[in-house]
Amino acid sequence: MVTSLLAKLERAEESARHECAELSGQMAELQERLATAERRLERLSIAREELTALEAAEEPVGAEPGKAGGNDQDGGRSGPGSAAAGAEGPQARPILRGLRKDAVVLLASSDKPLRARDVVRALGQQDVRGQVEGMRARLKRLVVDGWLTEREQGLFAIANRVPSFADEGSAVTS
Repeated sequence: MVTSLLAKLERAEESARHECAELSGQMAELQERLATAERRLERLSIAREELTALEAAEEPVGAEPGKAGGNDQDGGRSGPGSAAAGAEGPQARPILRGLRKDAVVLLASSDKPLRARDVVRALGQQDVRGQVEGMRARLKRLVVDGWLTEREQGLFAIANRVPSFADEGSAVTS
């Protein structure tokens, strides 16, 4: 009787091992599919943001791109990433919507520069590589657009010339 119980237990153990191996294989496949879907989502999100920014930043026909009138008010720091890069005020910056707006509002209310991972967490997004990399791309684009500055590699803060959101909320989101 003990021998038959041991045999049954051995078969049940082997069956459980087989099930664990099968489920482990399914998990690996699902993780790979999830990573692929997250990469695609990130690319689509960035593409949508880029198209939105391009649409919002369209210049009048015949205007020379990047010509803001020649006055250098930022001490010679004009260029990508400076607050005055082709901009003479908040109305010259692309309109903020969605996660870009949320990130700018968060950084405007923060007393210290934040990393992309910190922004993702603060906005309640899933803290996974795809989300963090997507946010990093958004933050870098916001630097180029003049909304943010990158004080040192990976540390983002609100740009000096960005108006207070309490005072200019409707101008920023219009």
